[in-house]
Amino acid sequence: MRYMLLLHGREAEFQRRTPDRREAAVAFLARFEDELAVGSELEWTEVLDDEEHAVLVGPGGTGEGWFNSEGSPLQRAWVVRVQDRERALELAARLARGVDSPVEVRKCLPGAQRP
Repeated sequence: MRYMLLLHGREAEFQRRTPDRREAAVAFLARFEDELAVGSELEWTEVLDDEEHAVLVGPGGTGEGWFNSEGSPLQRAWVVRVQDRERALELAARLARGVDSPVEVRKCLPGAQRP
């Protein structure tokens, strides 16, 4: 099963952290991704530009940024291939604790990714 882990937050909030907390989060992300890759669970990951450079395009034209119901923009995404939903939730919880930011989990539907 494929799941997308979506990290939400603002770059400015991350930058306001103490240098030790920022360094710990970055080190955690490096270990987290290495472990996923070694365990053959990581399909791909993407780091997104700051939300101030995001543009929401809807039926009526463009707006400002993209935000979830909590008003927190998307920062980064991982697609993982895992045995079941519980493993995806376990990874998301570990990620959320490691970077102290909310992580959304969504199942990738079969056949949805196309070249």
